[in-house]
Amino acid sequence: MSKLAGEFVEALKRLEKTGEVGAILNLFREDADVSNPILSGEGKGSDEPDRFWRDYRGSFDEIASDFRTVASENGTAFLEWESRGTIGGKPFRYAGVSVLEEEEGKIVAFRTYFDPRQLPAAQKTKDGRSELDRAQEELAEQRAQGGYA
Repeated sequence: MSKLAGEFVEALKRLEKTGEVGAILNLFREDADVSNPILSGEGKGSDEPDRFWRDYRGSFDEIASDFRTVASENGTAFLEWESRGTIGGKPFRYAGVSVLEEEEGKIVAFRTYFDPRQLPAAQKTKDGRSELDRAQEELAEQRAQGGYA
């Protein structure tokens, strides 16, 4: 495991437990690309990692992740994980893989892959749809247009 991957694992556990984003943000370059099947940055920007990690933590009542495998090679780390917690009082358990790309000691890209159907629907928004519903619709539209996030 690379030093940066190890620091990421510890910072994520801290974020999940306390909600404090500073430790994880210190690992990212300000213009890093960040995404997962539900949350995605809208391109490079100085607030993308901050917004992404605040939204991530805000999506759960409780969350804790365990890492099964962490492997690193040539500036890229692959992290296999399983997370458990609650959303809107409903328990969940889901698993996936995250990819970290490193340049000059900072994370420049973070992508996570998992099946969003493993999570209970998030709380409804003003338009009556959950964030999960909205994200799935956006992905379907992207695929229909020949793209995929």
